[in-house]
Amino acid sequence: MGSEGLIAQVQVEGITKHFETKREGKVTALRAVDLAVQNGEIVSIIGPSGCGKSTLLYMIAGLLVPSSGRILVDGSPVNGPDPKIGIIFQEFRIFPWRTALENVVFGLEMRRIGTAAERARIARKYLHMVGLEGIDERLPKELSGGMKQRVAIAQTFACDPEVVLMDEPLGSVDSLTRETLQDEVLRIWQESGKTILLVTHSIEEAIYLGQRVIVMSPRPGRIIREFSVPLPFPRSAAMRTGPVVADLRTEIWALIREGGGA
Repeated sequence: MGSEGLIAQVQVEGITKHFETKREGKVTALRAVDLAVQNGEIVSIIGPSGCGKSTLLYMIAGLLVPSSGRILVDGSPVNGPDPKIGIIFQEFRIFPWRTALENVVFGLEMRRIGTAAERARIARKYLHMVGLEGIDERLPKELSGGMKQRVAIAQTFACDPEVVLMDEPLGSVDSLTRETLQDEVLRIWQESGKTILLVTHSIEEAIYLGQRVIVMSPRPGRIIREFSVPLPFPRSAAMRTGPVVADLRTEIWALIREGGGA
C-alpha cells in the first residue's frame, strides 16, 4: 500500500493555529503546516510535547478550526465533523453503562445505519476484527485496558470512515499490550485499506506503524522533516529490534533533540 500513483486524500495547506490563553496571551500552536496523506497510507506524526500534533489531528477531524490555511479531505474543505473522518483518542471514550457490543453499535445508531439487527451484525464483525469475540455482553469495568481500546477501535471502524485519525491510541496500555495492539492496528489497516494518520510520542512506534514518519518542531509546530520507512509489510516482531528501526530512531531522536525537544 505505497503512496505511488495515488491521489492525496488528506491535504493540509498552510495551516496556522493560534490560541488565546490567560497566562501567555496569544499562543501560536502551529505555523504554516503543509501535509499530504495519500489514499490508503498509514502515516505517523511525532514531535516534542506541545508541538501541536494533536491540534493538527483535531483540525483534520473538524473539531478545531484553523486560524489560517485550509484542510481538504477527498478534495472537499473540512468545515466540521464529517462521517468520512473517524478519530480514536488516547482515553477510552466508551460508555461505562453500555456493553461492548452496545458501545460499538452506538456510532451506527447515531448515523442511523441499518436496522437494529444489521447494526448488531456490523458491530460483531468489527469486534471479531479486533480479536474480541464472545465479549458482547461485558461492561467496560469487566474489560482490561487493552480490551477497552480494542472496543474503541472497533467502534470507529464499524462506522466505515474513509480516514481514521489516531491520537496516541496506545498510550494508556502496558508495553506488552501496546505491541500486540500495534500489530492489530497494522492488520486492520491492511484488511480495511483505510487511510490512517497516527500521532504518537514513541519513535519506535512511529517507525513500526508508519510508511512515513512526519517529524514536527517544538511550538509553534511545523514539519521539519519526513522519513520514509523502508520496511516491508506485514511487519514482524524481529523488525522492532532490527537495524532499520535502530538507525531511524537514532536519526529522528537527534533531529528532535537538536530542535529543542529533548
